[in-house]
This record gives sequence, structure tokens and C-alpha cells, in this order.
Amino acid sequence: MSSSAIQQVRYQTMSPAPRGTSDDVTQPVIQLEPPGPLRVFQLDTEAKLQERMRQEARERPTTEPAVQFPAEPKVTGGAIFRNFAPQTEVVEPNYVCYGRLYFEDKNSERYGWDLGFIQPVVSTGLFFWDLAALPYNICAQPCWHFESSAGYCLPGDPVPYLLYPPNLSVTGVLGEASTAVALLAIFP
Repeated sequence: MSSSAIQQVRYQTMSPAPRGTSDDVTQPVIQLEPPGPLRVFQLDTEAKLQERMRQEARERPTTEPAVQFPAEPKVTGGAIFRNFAPQTEVVEPNYVCYGRLYFEDKNSERYGWDLGFIQPVVSTGLFFWDLAALPYNICAQPCWHFESSAGYCLPGDPVPYLLYPPNLSVTGVLGEASTAVALLAIFP
């Protein structure tokens, strides 16, 4: 390559594009009113939409070039398979897990039963019943550490006043008996 073939770039002034007179070019029409529902909700295919836009551009008297859309390349000849990343959704359950309740009055605490002026006496009696049956309840199901609110009626639901007898358990009876023997041995 010779040095004469390479020319240094110089500042070039650009002449403005020739403008026509106001008679040649009309200003574009701007639609000030919103389109009606038939126009907004008009269902067209992509080809029909592009053709309609071309027709509307031809009807406008402007010097703008005709509306042209790029050719859409063919993506593939076969079926399209999409490989999405695994997605995770966190769902809050409609139940609560909690530790075992050894002192619980389901009728008054969960279901809202009130027996009037007798309620303090009934609640005190249930507390001392649960206190006496505490070794039995602890030993009845030793591997069961948690409870769940699933299966119970929701608080405030109309539930009849029910009695909840303890479930019979051999390990519970052994735990209650061994506690009674230990208490008799400690306090003769």
C-alpha cells in the first residue's frame, strides 16, 4: 500500500436536506380523540395489522417513506422446545405445627365456649386434671413431639361442647404408675 492511497479524514460539512415548501408537505395528522372500542379490540393477525398500517400510511399525504417491516426470519423447521430453568414457589400452609400442649381446654380456648360464672371452676378443674395426668400424657406417645392444627375446626366455628377423654396407652399407664411410685417413695 502506498501512502497516497490512505487519506486522512477531514472535517466535512453536511448540507441540510432540501425542504419543500409548505404547499408540498402537509403536517401529519395527530388524532386527538381516543379510538373507540371497535378499533382498540380489533383482532388482526400480524400480516393483517402490517397491511392495515401500510394502507393508512398511503392515505396520509406526507413525504415519509412507505411503511416497511423487517422480514421475519424462520426460527426453525421443526417443533420448538423451550428449556426453562426450574422454578420454585413458596406456599404458606393453612395449618400450624407446634409443640405438644399438655394443658389445654379446647372448648373454651380454641372454640370459644363460655359457661358463665361456672367457667373459672371448670377451667381450674381441667387444669388440675391435666396436672395429675401430666406423666401419663408425656409417656403416652414419647416419640410424638409436635402437634398440628390440621383436622381441628377453626377458632370461632360452631362446634358443640365436647369431652375429650385421654387415649389409652400402655406406656402412659406405666409412666403414670412410675411417677406415683416415685412420689410415694420421696414423700412417704
